[in-house]
Amino acid sequence: MKITLEPMNTGETEIIIRGDIASEEVSTLLSFINTSNNSGKLILYREDEQFLVNARDIIYLEACDGKVTAVTTEGVYSTKQKLYELKESLSAQPFAQINKGMLVNIDFVKSVSAEFSGNYTLRLKQSKETLTISRKYFKEFKSKI
Repeated sequence: MKITLEPMNTGETEIIIRGDIASEEVSTLLSFINTSNNSGKLILYREDEQFLVNARDIIYLEACDGKVTAVTTEGVYSTKQKLYELKESLSAQPFAQINKGMLVNIDFVKSVSAEFSGNYTLRLKQSKETLTISRKYFKEFKSKI
């Protein structure tokens, strides 16, 4: 493997991999990059400020009208990432998708009850708020608990 480092003042680190991208060596390298880049923290926004928030403090993430909001123990924030990107980056964390537009932190779930429609109602700890788990995502939710 040949490694070339090129210093640049672009503000963002860029990684370019050239060669057989299907090789075991590249697969291992990508896995390492993804694991080391997943510190369990997210950059969230409120007004004009950026906040570094621990994933364990996020109660749920909700996508609505093209925007993703994060409800945390400290308040409501926005994020510039898409819900599917957050789901991927939080895969090592206790998050499960419960419907088309929502990821919930399993650690904040108090109870789950079945509804007549086949969906489920999820009740959060320390809150009277309830969320709906659709039938499509219940299996994924159940596998995370």
